[in-house]
Amino acid sequence: MPSRDRSRTLAEAAALLGRKVAARREQRGLTQERLAELSGISRNQIQNIERSRNNSTDPRTGRPGPGNARLDTIYRLADALEVEVAWLVDRSDLSLTPPSRRHERE
Repeated sequence: MPSRDRSRTLAEAAALLGRKVAARREQRGLTQERLAELSGISRNQIQNIERSRNNSTDPRTGRPGPGNARLDTIYRLADALEVEVAWLVDRSDLSLTPPSRRHERE
């Protein structure tokens, strides 16, 4: 996969992750501050994930860098949001409503 295509794919995945986190947070009636408390992730980091950006600045454009959440961050968000990690990162599932968690059905 050419570098430009990979960058676009990663940007799309980060944007979808952000939309899913924001939608699930709102479905659960949580503020970013409360999600930060539940997950142990800063409110600023949650805001950056939801907006698919980071705190670095692109030297050419001056715009915020693209989002790129770490795996441990995604796991912490999934636990706090009561969803499966797989749903958060599945680019084929565009739904903003997660399926029921597997362990809740057992």
